[in-house]
Amino acid sequence: MKTRLFKAALFGMVALFVGCNKDDNPGTTPAETTLPRNPIEQLKGFRNQVERAKLHPEMRSTELMSLSDALWDVENLFNLTFTDAEQYYAQTNDHTFSLYLPVGENDQVSVNDAVALYTQTVDQARQAMASDTFDDKAFVTLNILQTAKENNTLRVDFSGKTGKRSDYNPPVAHVDGPFGEDDNWMFACDLGKCDDPDIPSGADKQLQEKLYIELIEPYIENSPGYRNIYLNRKRVIFDGSNYSLIFYRPTPDDLCIDHWDMNAYYSGEKRTILYVIPEQLHLSGYQPISIMIDGYSPENSPAITHRNDVEYGIQMKVRTDEFGEVEDLL
Repeated sequence: MKTRLFKAALFGMVALFVGCNKDDNPGTTPAETTLPRNPIEQLKGFRNQVERAKLHPEMRSTELMSLSDALWDVENLFNLTFTDAEQYYAQTNDHTFSLYLPVGENDQVSVNDAVALYTQTVDQARQAMASDTFDDKAFVTLNILQTAKENNTLRVDFSGKTGKRSDYNPPVAHVDGPFGEDDNWMFACDLGKCDDPDIPSGADKQLQEKLYIELIEPYIENSPGYRNIYLNRKRVIFDGSNYSLIFYRPTPDDLCIDHWDMNAYYSGEKRTILYVIPEQLHLSGYQPISIMIDGYSPENSPAITHRNDVEYGIQMKVRTDEFGEVEDLL
């Protein structure tokens, strides 16, 4: 059985490694941003400016704001309004686009131009989400990847993640972790169990489910009349080729991960996500809000590993009578 599985997996390896996630461009967001002194009030003020522009598009204002505030407002108001990061997603897609913002002296921008950038961002994100073929889809997160000055204009590069909402299976607790004797899984999604290739899952998605249940789900409860928002989003992509606690094998000679190793990699994933990454990137006050794990083969290498795509954010709460619920982008 293992020989047949190995040959079939090797034959379609490239497709299967990323079959559950279309993004295969590892990297991290370079932006270092700080939280404003009164972030909720700042978001409320910018949202009011957006609403005024919708009601009175003919009105022009001479009011200025700092470039850093404008970019922070655009990214965080979009995430507050349209993203549903707390759901569990079985699949995600990445979308990138660039927009332009006029910048004046001393890195000042007009409020009108900042609002226009926000409106264009919403339009671009809506088009991206509409292009997805997922049945039950949502916008997971939006990040400003980087910016570049071009004369008196700033090019702003965005990355948006959309996802397919999905159910998941709560784990049965075992002494050494969430995986029991029957949890011997092939390393990547859709390869199934080591002794049953017909189960549409794999070690990557099994780890993803259990980590969501332990690291995210317990922290998303809310009081009546409030909802969570996540500010200053940071996206980190990594795999076992650069983090020792993550699944990695130098060759694809054995695609099976037995239940002992599943629990070991589960512990390694937790430590990396909760401690190693935050310490390296100085993410004080951040928590994971989205975890995607996919079987992956690094470029120009026979190795196999698990590619992690983890989103972090600073959790705050807002009143739903002030900000409403998450809006459907479509």
